Amino acid sequence: MIIKIAFKNIWRNSLRSWTVIIAISLGIFGGLAVISTATGLSKMRQNNAIETYISHIQIHDTNFLQYARTNDTINQKTDILSFLNLSQLVSGISTRIKAESFIQSAGGTSGVILNGIKPDQEKSVTRIYQKLEKGNYFQDYKRKPPIILSQILSTKLNAKINTTVQCSFVNSKGEPAVCLFKVIDIFQTNNSMYDEVNAFVKAEDLKSYAQLSGIHEIAIKLENESNVESFRKKLIENFPNHQIDSWRGIAPELGYADKMMNLILIIFLIIIMLALAFGIINTMLMAVLERKKELGMLLSIGMNKRKVFGMIIWESIFLALLSGPLGLVCSYVTISIFAKKGIDLSFAASGLKSVGIESTIYPFVENSFYYIISILVILTAILSSIYPAIKALKLNPSETLRTAN
Repeated sequence: MIIKIAFKNIWRNSLRSWTVIIAISLGIFGGLAVISTATGLSKMRQNNAIETYISHIQIHDTNFLQYARTNDTINQKTDILSFLNLSQLVSGISTRIKAESFIQSAGGTSGVILNGIKPDQEKSVTRIYQKLEKGNYFQDYKRKPPIILSQILSTKLNAKINTTVQCSFVNSKGEPAVCLFKVIDIFQTNNSMYDEVNAFVKAEDLKSYAQLSGIHEIAIKLENESNVESFRKKLIENFPNHQIDSWRGIAPELGYADKMMNLILIIFLIIIMLALAFGIINTMLMAVLERKKELGMLLSIGMNKRKVFGMIIWESIFLALLSGPLGLVCSYVTISIFAKKGIDLSFAASGLKSVGIESTIYPFVENSFYYIISILVILTAILSSIYPAIKALKLNPSETLRTAN
């Protein structure tokens, strides 16, 4: 009976009830829209970095990342590669040689990191081969060793396809090495900072010029990203004398962004729940004040205070049950649509590329988040209704009936 009366009571002033329901729904919708966009942006930046140049895990000599010397190669290369090839968790392995070099053409000079790769291996780890202007991933070249430059470097050096460039660096013996490469293609990723300092050559060519027999880096891609930390720990246990980092250690800014997203989720959850709480408190207090005479009469004829308390609580719950699902359904439908189509931010493409973000963002929210919101909405409604319910119980029946118009 109390539940039925409570449901009817919220429609006694339908305009106010609908105003509160729509306001709370819009608050939930707006909060989830911001959360999904921010999460999608963070996930996209993370995935782009992993699939374009970082990979899930990288292995180096303990001194290489600090000093970047040509002779700081991986000691247990054969053992590590055998271990990785036997693991079912690994989906791709790429061995790399790196050299910090000056690159020069008729158009200018710049600093660059030469990445000596084996194309077939690199395809299993990164997507650079999908970012090429002509699609020539070291398949079509003649005598001169090939090089793939970024669009930024190509423009900076005025080095187009079929142009010859000169690279100079220090080889493994500490002697200067000068080599000529022919530009066979140009790549462009979504990270202009990465593009500006990286170029790709064949591993055997760079090995020859550097007079090197080892490798500087092993990049690993796993079948499932959730296994990264556990697999990294296993590698450290088996090969303790090497520098083994996950993508969070290689690019700490991505790890910080991941943590920041968790903080943003909590902040927006608090904002959504506070908006819901204030909306319910305000509405129910107004309802109690408007119905002072009615509540006083119910109390005077002997209605149990527990039932009056329960009636106010149920009215709040009904407001939450109407506004919460409405906001969640609208959010789910909208996010699902834009998760497929994406949000076009091409007007800010150049600025986004400087921080490794594509111009199209795909919103994303974990399905479990909707369940969490649903539970929190009900709990917030119950807690928010306690104060108005207590105010109703404090009414003096005789005083209320005498003073009410």
